[in-house]
Amino acid sequence: MTGHRFALEKGGLKHICPACQQRRFVRYFDFYTGCQVADEVGRCDREDRCAYHLSPSEYFNREGVRPSGLPMPDRQPVNEPKPSFIDAEIMLASLAKYEQNNFCRWLCCVFGEQKAFELTAMYNIGTSKHWNGSCVFWQIDRDSQIRAGKIMLYNSHTEYRVKEPFNHIQWVQKVMKIEPYHLQQCFFGEHLLNLDQQRPVAIVESEKTAVVAAGFIPEYVWLATAGKNNLNKDKLRTLQGRKVVVYPDLMAFDKWQEIAGRVLGVKVSDILERRATEADRYRGLDLADYLLGDNT
Repeated sequence: MTGHRFALEKGGLKHICPACQQRRFVRYFDFYTGCQVADEVGRCDREDRCAYHLSPSEYFNREGVRPSGLPMPDRQPVNEPKPSFIDAEIMLASLAKYEQNNFCRWLCCVFGEQKAFELTAMYNIGTSKHWNGSCVFWQIDRDSQIRAGKIMLYNSHTEYRVKEPFNHIQWVQKVMKIEPYHLQQCFFGEHLLNLDQQRPVAIVESEKTAVVAAGFIPEYVWLATAGKNNLNKDKLRTLQGRKVVVYPDLMAFDKWQEIAGRVLGVKVSDILERRATEADRYRGLDLADYLLGDNT
């Protein structure tokens, strides 16, 4: 028996999404009644195209009813395990062979070699041999502890990630079989906060966007959440005392605005929302696409 009453169904069964009408919808299951909550209660896994998500609590509040069946169980306090860290020597060994790194070679095409190497050094971007041409985006916290290394493969001719025949993303601790490992992510670029405590902070979703924006708009310290769902109020509260603005990707504005609205002093930029065409929204463009002129 799970400690939570509701959870997304397991087993891979997908339903028609109420929003986008694609068979990519997973419904919530009620462990106490043994039934699905309701046809429209669930989450679409097309996060960058649809992002429909109706939770059981939102559904019951909307309908003005209480869940039937047994009462909700008392939740036991959970002690969050401490984050694991990666040895600095592993990261340092990756800071080489940039001529084999598709992402860093692309940076040279955009900014020139000198600026590209400055950005690479600033963010400690590494090279991985897991896939030919792949890079490593290291997550280093304010205490200079390495929380994670995300291996990603970019196309050798464009700035886009390789997603076929599968999404080329992997974690260093899994590749190196570092066990046990408790992954507790921090902002990508978080180590830069200690180096400059005066500049305002800007937050985007992807690591690539943070690096590109740092090249074009150095007036900010650029951080990345490394995933749309990785922005939360607890992370934002660690930035209190700094001027902070978040730049949501298209299709993520409402979600990020709701999260940022819970933290005093955090602003949400709507520049992409104001400039976007319907084609831009369909493509799910982000700030880097506009800085690079890819929305034309």
